[in-house]
Amino acid sequence: MKRIGVVGPGAIASVHLDGWTRMPGVEVVGYYDIVPAAAQRAVDRYGGKAFASLDALCAAVDVIDICSPGTAHKENVLAVAAAGVPMICEKPLARHLRDAEEMVEACDRAGVPLFPAQVVRFFPEFARVHSAVASGAIGRPGVYRSVRNGSFPRPGNSFSSQYYADYTQSGGVILDVAVHDIDFARWCCGDVERVFTRGLTFAGKPYVDHALIVLRFTSGALGHIEVSWAYPRGMFRTRVEVTGDGGLVEWDSLDRPPLLAFLHNEAGDGHQQVGLSPVASVDEPYYAELAHFIDCLDGKVEPRVTAHDGLMAVKIGLAAIRSLETGLPVTIAEFQE
Repeated sequence: MKRIGVVGPGAIASVHLDGWTRMPGVEVVGYYDIVPAAAQRAVDRYGGKAFASLDALCAAVDVIDICSPGTAHKENVLAVAAAGVPMICEKPLARHLRDAEEMVEACDRAGVPLFPAQVVRFFPEFARVHSAVASGAIGRPGVYRSVRNGSFPRPGNSFSSQYYADYTQSGGVILDVAVHDIDFARWCCGDVERVFTRGLTFAGKPYVDHALIVLRFTSGALGHIEVSWAYPRGMFRTRVEVTGDGGLVEWDSLDRPPLLAFLHNEAGDGHQQVGLSPVASVDEPYYAELAHFIDCLDGKVEPRVTAHDGLMAVKIGLAAIRSLETGLPVTIAEFQE
């Protein structure tokens, strides 16, 4: 039985807790938050105990799930690493590059697993796209495109709204939203050589933030990522497409079929259309992500996403922001915040 402790039991933590509380072999022991009332609300809803300090929570559990705002990730990760407790940390891994580097380095030195919660890798539609690419079904990837468009998160005068509207804390739509697709693009197409961005992050209207990001992969492939907080409330769309020299695989949330693959036939005079349904009740992505991390700790599987992956998603996201600021392409290997 793995004992789970949650740090920062707010909005995303409730999604994690819905998974933890129905997962066999785990027990939610308790919570820590700098606002004690937040920890008590989690106790009232999910059971367990509110702890007065992070050290006390670490001493009582086998795994820590960090769901605090990104600006607090570093201090929490360093404390949990010092306590020697494996951890899951929500994305983005950190708000600043050096913070993310220090977090990964500290966990490496302590020999403590750090799993970044890049959940898009666990959405069944996206996982099937990756499988099609990794299997060689579409040949050598040449073009990647994705869309993740929605409305500003939790508008109003809440703490969350103020946090997301403050670029210095959230990093805007690029670091909060595009970090998902940057990570997925790397998973499909490999390391990124440089990035070029246009967008509205610095236009003074955070509620309509929107960005277009062009990636050049070291393989020579090209990528294009569109992300938005400019859509009306309640609207959300995702799309992903990877084209190779042997075919194309795509998924669009606006389409009825969950996933289609178009593969060139051997004769070269037509194509095969394959419907791929990824839907299964056990594949709820947040549950699948957390269960995967537990399986990693038990030595059953290798991590689908590593601390280095989380670090690179932050680095490329921040480089994209630098490109937006300067109007110039940014080389990833040379980028320092």
